[in-house]
Amino acid sequence: MDELARGALEFGIRLSSEQLAAFGNYLETLLFWADRLSLTGARTAGEIVRRHILDSLSVALYVQPGSRLADLGSGAGFPGVPLAIVCPRSAAVLIESRRKRANFLRELGRRCELSNLEVLEERAEEVAARRPGSFDLVVSRAVLPIPDFLKLCGLLLRPAGLAVAMKGPRASSEMAHDPAFFEPELLRYKLFGQVERALVVYRKR
Repeated sequence: MDELARGALEFGIRLSSEQLAAFGNYLETLLFWADRLSLTGARTAGEIVRRHILDSLSVALYVQPGSRLADLGSGAGFPGVPLAIVCPRSAAVLIESRRKRANFLRELGRRCELSNLEVLEERAEEVAARRPGSFDLVVSRAVLPIPDFLKLCGLLLRPAGLAVAMKGPRASSEMAHDPAFFEPELLRYKLFGQVERALVVYRKR
């Protein structure tokens, strides 16, 4: 928890005791279910904090109070669950089509007492057809190629909404252009061990 608190400060986030307790429940639940559901290759709490939770917090600066965000292909809950914890005045919708993982995410919401968390057991395409223009921010963590991601975001986002693709060091080579969005912003940062990461951020026209 000390390492998580220090790492969060690097993103300008000061974690409260309640938020640290929620992250503790998250880690405990994730470590219990990780092997059963093939959720993550990380095997210790420290690895999860360094490789996944802190990476997820990089998106927090784009989450505004009162906003609705969608996490496409949420899987183990990254980045949606950490964002729900540190942005309690926003609403996080985790979209996960696989039933066992969706059930795991619902259990996370209960264990972490996240009233601002919703889990949809659907494909992102189905959500886009059923809830067009419902979100202020849509994020995907290395799940979809950027052109496919932008196609979904064009349907899911409200005008001026943000599409945030979480990528690795070769993000600039993956950047795409879509007439529905303004030119992207590229934000580079480093995690523990100088691991390079990047956010590719598009705003809907």
